[in-house]
Amino acid sequence: MNTLTDTRPKAHFTPPAGWLNDPNGLVFFEGEYHLFYQYHPDGLVWGPMHWGHAVSRDLVNWEHLDIALWPDDLGTCFSGCAVVDINNTSGLFPDKPGLVAIYTCHRDAPGFDRGYIEEQCIAYSHDNGRSWIKYAKNPVISTIGKSDFRDPKVFWHEASQHWVMSLAVSQEVHFYRSSNLLDWEFCSRFGEGHGAHTAHPWECPDLFQLQVEGTTEKRWVLVIGLGASEEAFGSFTQYFVGEFDGKNFINENPPETILLMDEGRDFYAAQSWSDAPEKQRLAIAWMSNWKYANQFPASSYRGSMSSARTLTLSQQRDGVRMKQQFSALTAPTNQLSSSVLINDTWCAETDTGARTGYAHLNLATGTSVELSFFDPASADLRVTLDESRYRFDILRASAQGEATFKGLFDHDYSCELPATGSLRLEWTTDQNSLEVLLGGGLMSITQLVTYSEAGAPLHIRRIEGECLLEEHAEALIA
Repeated sequence: MNTLTDTRPKAHFTPPAGWLNDPNGLVFFEGEYHLFYQYHPDGLVWGPMHWGHAVSRDLVNWEHLDIALWPDDLGTCFSGCAVVDINNTSGLFPDKPGLVAIYTCHRDAPGFDRGYIEEQCIAYSHDNGRSWIKYAKNPVISTIGKSDFRDPKVFWHEASQHWVMSLAVSQEVHFYRSSNLLDWEFCSRFGEGHGAHTAHPWECPDLFQLQVEGTTEKRWVLVIGLGASEEAFGSFTQYFVGEFDGKNFINENPPETILLMDEGRDFYAAQSWSDAPEKQRLAIAWMSNWKYANQFPASSYRGSMSSARTLTLSQQRDGVRMKQQFSALTAPTNQLSSSVLINDTWCAETDTGARTGYAHLNLATGTSVELSFFDPASADLRVTLDESRYRFDILRASAQGEATFKGLFDHDYSCELPATGSLRLEWTTDQNSLEVLLGGGLMSITQLVTYSEAGAPLHIRRIEGECLLEEHAEALIA
C-alpha cells in the first residue's frame, strides 16, 4: 500500500522538492499556462520565499522550469502576479511583447510596525519567462508605514486605459493605477466593515469582470484570502460582487454578507490566469490551511495546488453568485444506465485510483445520505434535505500524522445550499485530496485527506428517507 510520502497526485501540481504555498504570476502567453508559486526549495516548511515556476498546455501536465525569482537585498519574494505587456507600455519590450512580474519584497525591519517591511517590485522577461531581470529602480511602490502591504494583482482596465493593481493592506484592499507599470498612483480603498475579518490581515486579492450567465449583464468580482487566523477553521477565501470604475470598487451586497469561494478548509490564496484563451476566467488555489500546513505528513515535498476551475456568475435568489467548474479533467465514463432507488447502500463498480465523476441525487424531504469517496466505512460528506435547503456535514479524520496535527486537522462542520430540484455533484479524488462541486458549481468543498489510496468509487449509504440516484458516471484520471 502506498503512503502519503511516496506517491504524488496524478492531476494536481506539486513542487519538484521542498515547500510550496500560494500560486503566483498566473498568465497565459504564447500557448503556455505559466504557474509561479511561493517556494522554499531547501525545506519542507515555510521559509525564505522564492518564485518556483512551471508551464503547461493543458493545466494537468506540468513542466518544471528553473526558479524565476530569488531573494535579494530588498528581501524575499512574496506573492504577486504576471501580465503580458502587449503594447510595450513599460518601455521594456521594444521588439516584441514580454512578461512582467509584479511581486512583494519582504524583509525584516525591527521596530517598524509589525517588525517587517513589504514593498512592490517588478521583474521582466524577454524569453517567455525562462529568465528574469529585476527592474533596476525597484521598489516601484514603497512602504506606506504598515507592515502588511502585499500581494499585488494587476490587470489592464480597458475602459480607463490604465493598469490597475489590487493590493492587500492590513484589513483592506487598496487600488492603484499606472499607465506604464512603473509609476503608480493610489486611487481608493475597500474593506472596512465589509465581509469577513479575522485577527490576520487580508491577503492575495484578485479583481476581474464576469458576465452573468443567461444575460448581457456583467459584474466585478473581488477575491480575498484570510490567512493564519486563530479561529478553529483557519485560513479561507471570500469574494465580493459589485462594480468597478477603474478606481473604486462598490460592493452590491449588504456589508455584512459573507460569500465563501470554498466551504472546505483547503482552498487558499486563489488566483486567476491573465489572458486565458477565449477570455475564460480560470483559477487555481493552494490546497492547504495555515492551521496545519507545516505539519501535514510529507517527506520529499509539501504542498499542492487545486484543480483548475472555470469561474462564472449566476443570478440566484439572494443575488449574483459565483459558480465553478473543473476545467481540464477527463470526461467521466461508465454512465449509469437507469435510475436507482437506494434502499440501503450503493457503490459504483470501478477501479480504485485518482478519479473524476458526477451524479444527480433526488432526495425526498427529510432524507439523509452519506457519501464516501475513499473508505466506504468512513463518510466524507453527509447530505440532508429539509423543506427548502440542503445541509452538508463535512466529515474528516486523519488516518496519518502526529497527535498535534490530528487535533488541528480533524473536523465535523456544516454548510447549506438552497434546494432547487435534484442535487448535482461533481468531484475529483486524488492522492491526498477531495474536491466536490455541488448545485451545478454554486458550492465548492476542497479538502486534504490522509488516506493512503488515491480514491475509491462513490459509495452512497442511506441513513433515512428516500434517495433516487438519477445519474452517475465516473472515470479514472489517467
